[in-house]
Amino acid sequence: MDTIKSGIPGLDDLFSTKEFPKGRQILLTGPPGSGKTVFGIQFLINGALHSEEPGVFVSFDDLPRHIRTDMQSFKWNIKQLEEEFDPPLLTLVDGFSARVGLTTSEKYTIRANLDSLLMVLTEILEETGATRVCIDSVSTLSTIVKDPSQVRKEILTMGAILGEQGCTTILTSETSVRGVEEYSSQGLLRLSYDELPTGEFRRGILVQKMRGFFHEFSWKEFRITKDGIRIFPDRTISRGHLK
Repeated sequence: MDTIKSGIPGLDDLFSTKEFPKGRQILLTGPPGSGKTVFGIQFLINGALHSEEPGVFVSFDDLPRHIRTDMQSFKWNIKQLEEEFDPPLLTLVDGFSARVGLTTSEKYTIRANLDSLLMVLTEILEETGATRVCIDSVSTLSTIVKDPSQVRKEILTMGAILGEQGCTTILTSETSVRGVEEYSSQGLLRLSYDELPTGEFRRGILVQKMRGFFHEFSWKEFRITKDGIRIFPDRTISRGHLK
């Protein structure tokens, strides 16, 4: 089984291999504010900087310029990775502007459908040699494509094509309404949070499914720090009121 270093402290320790599955399509679910976008960007940036794996981030839910600005709070200089390396170590794709009717100056822009997405991704993979992809989020595709069976077919097709290219792909999603996304991916990670009696909030992550890999099957605490997400494999937490 092929593996990689995820670049997210504590995540790899949740697997018996002590590394993260490579070449898989993995669904990352969670409610708003649970850390999905931070997880995806951190996975890409650390892969690019420490494992020589260029990445692609497709944003359907926000403008790329907002992503660049927001991630500076972690001292992640996305623009530097885009512009100061040849080929780029990180490429952002604007799937938001066309969806809401805005013009864009981004180099790569797509409509929220599979054909447009795959065409642009194929071009970027050829130009940059990227092997890590994050699509944020597939919930958008699910709202546009009304037929659940078609959603599942499109996600399976995308996974097969990117897998053939050797890509490890993270698909983010709000907690699934239709349930089709999770059955169309080879792995499922869940992020959530609950409120403690003190009024503080505690975050948790669960590896719910990962085909072909033995893994922990309990909620583990994680935190979003000034350096990004850090998971604590030795801190099993009660599900409690996790959203």
